Amino acid sequence: MSLNIVIPTYKRPERVISKALVTDPILCVAESEEGVYREHNPECEIVTHPDSVKGLPAKRNWMVQHFGELFMLDDDVYQFQPQYYGPDTSTANLTNPVVIRRIIERLWTVAKMLDVHLFGFGKSQRPLFYNPAKPYVMNERVTGCSYGVIKSKNTFWPSDLILKEDFWISGYVKFTERLVLIDKRYAFKQKDTFVNPGGLSEFRNKERELQGMMAIRRYFGECVKIKGENGILANKQEINISMGFPF
Repeated sequence: MSLNIVIPTYKRPERVISKALVTDPILCVAESEEGVYREHNPECEIVTHPDSVKGLPAKRNWMVQHFGELFMLDDDVYQFQPQYYGPDTSTANLTNPVVIRRIIERLWTVAKMLDVHLFGFGKSQRPLFYNPAKPYVMNERVTGCSYGVIKSKNTFWPSDLILKEDFWISGYVKFTERLVLIDKRYAFKQKDTFVNPGGLSEFRNKERELQGMMAIRRYFGECVKIKGENGILANKQEINISMGFPF
């Protein structure tokens, strides 16, 4: 049995970059966009959800209910990089879709063996910071552009959540189940959301980013830190939070 690798996408029918990274990707789109996505992506399986499902957290909830077990890959992910080849990223990137799928499915298999319901890859695309003594960790969060879910009672997103859904699911699963599996040997890389039209860029701005960060901070307290001097950053692209777990 193969794993469903699903690309949630919205208003980017001609720019689903990540479909080239893996074999047999599934595009998840709104019913009203099915026609235009089929026109631009005839080689892909397309699964539709009702137009009433709005926003990425709601779409992720729908996908988990529909597929049960899946790996979600944002439509603007363009690179998959091993962290143990060396600092020359121009030669380190994996480009074979069969190999990339195999690596994802291998992590999925390990997660099932360990009864882990949330899994993903490293956040850093800088091999210099990779620790070969810790290829797998369970005290970090998943990264929003690429992660896998095996359905459980704890794999859901609140209806009032707009942004930072990767922080929510990492914090909640870590709180309830204590286990989040991260393979730090590899990392996906995506385009800058602020300058890539469509997708969440329609909902994302500086004010909503701050609202999202404060909401996550209210949920998980001191596990969440606002990055930057005094917690304030001038450049909107740099606004972010970090999450760390004491266990």
